[in-house]
Amino acid sequence: MIGSGWRVFGLLLINDIRLECRRPHLLATGLLFGALMMFITAIAVDGAGDLSDSMTAGLLWLNIFFTTAIGFLRQDRRDEEYGAATGIRFIPQDLSVIYYARWCSTLIFILCAVTVLTGMFFLLFNRAGPVRPLWFAASLGLGTLGLSGMGTFVSLLTAGSTLRDVLLPMLLFPVSLPLFLGVDRLTASALSGAPVPWSWAGVLIGYLLMVSVLPWLLYETLMEV
Repeated sequence: MIGSGWRVFGLLLINDIRLECRRPHLLATGLLFGALMMFITAIAVDGAGDLSDSMTAGLLWLNIFFTTAIGFLRQDRRDEEYGAATGIRFIPQDLSVIYYARWCSTLIFILCAVTVLTGMFFLLFNRAGPVRPLWFAASLGLGTLGLSGMGTFVSLLTAGSTLRDVLLPMLLFPVSLPLFLGVDRLTASALSGAPVPWSWAGVLIGYLLMVSVLPWLLYETLMEV
């Protein structure tokens, strides 16, 4: 049963990656919308390079959050077009494997988009590189991991609703608030070289554990409601 579960996971993951490569809904939408939002934000602050590290980190993650939400909406529409949202629920496995496969595939493409958008952010905002580049990269990676996990969970739960365009952002942003606060503080410390706020690092780790375990316990039950 365990081997069969891993096989289903691998097939779902490969299928998601193949579909995204053929018609890049998540990546293309994320890059286009993110670039536009970055440009508008830079104009609004006049490309100020003297923003505080906390403000800079907040603007960066604000752009990433909104860009990711738009990408999830496009991904939902692709599943509805192909009928996958309904058919995939009949797999002879614990339905939580759908979540973990979609989480991994989404993480790959969001990380690509975040990498490009982060470079664009530093360029448009006239910012020097982070004082702690490895810690900065870790903050981006862990934040993207948590955001893609929670976004995938909420996206799959609302996929069958006619109000998913409204429900997804309404649910995603409130439940992602602890993640946003944690990665904002960690990113700001990486930019400035200030001591690491380990309390916020603990919040981030706890959030990632919740995102990893909670869908395994609740996803199948919620999908049957």
